Amino acid sequence: MKKFTNYAPGPRGITLKSGETVWLQPGQSESVDPKDIVDPLPDFGSPAAEQDTSELEAITAERDELKVQVAEQAKELEGLRADLEKATKPAK
Repeated sequence: MKKFTNYAPGPRGITLKSGETVWLQPGQSESVDPKDIVDPLPDFGSPAAEQDTSELEAITAERDELKVQVAEQAKELEGLRADLEKATKPAK
């Protein structure tokens, strides 16, 4: 038995001689007997390198900063809308 791991972003299938397909979701591993496999195998991708982790951390930090900025702008917009509503309300 040989262990296959799908590192690709989408599902990948291993076609067997029986006509069955073993589907691997992203990150999933499965052991399959190589004698039962119909070639060619799909591209399973490769494990993420350590530098990819640092890039992901930088993107995550930027995303978090942007979430804070959007929340602050939403509060500001809410205040401006309230001011506009007060200014355009007819006096009684």
